[in-house]
Amino acid sequence: MLKDLSALLVSFLKIGCVAYGGGPSMIPLLKAEGVERKGWGGTDDFIDALALGNALPGPIITKMSAAIGYEKAGWAGAWTAMLGIALPSALALIVLLGFVALVKDNPVVTSMLRGLRPVVVAMLAYASWDMAPSALKSRITWAIGIIAFLLMIFTPLHPALIIVLGAVTGVLLKL
Repeated sequence: MLKDLSALLVSFLKIGCVAYGGGPSMIPLLKAEGVERKGWGGTDDFIDALALGNALPGPIITKMSAAIGYEKAGWAGAWTAMLGIALPSALALIVLLGFVALVKDNPVVTSMLRGLRPVVVAMLAYASWDMAPSALKSRITWAIGIIAFLLMIFTPLHPALIIVLGAVTGVLLKL
């Protein structure tokens, strides 16, 4: 058990140390480390957890970490994974709070952040591209995905409502 918890902590600390841009940008890193490298579940399990995680309130990466940790080592694994994913950024935030006034207008920091933003967008696009074959298996699932995408772009509907609509559609169509 201690070996499992140690492996979870190290893996999630690594992700937490290098993932910039918030929870969604961490998803490809979490999939690469947890599913592909460590074999903690398959792609379908990962997508199911991602779908459920998006339907629930709170940060997606915390919920995903908890799900993977729980599957690997029960409640202790869930807490260990969440600690690992959150600790690096929490510590960095606490340290940087004292320097916010100095750092926010620094041209080097501003340039760095402007360079990171497109990388985060690319990582999100890659996560979608990578998971599409498992999630979009039929014309109906493609249609649901396209309609959800269009609703997000062209309507003021809250994303949570679109998620609920997708779930209800899945039930009604017996997907």
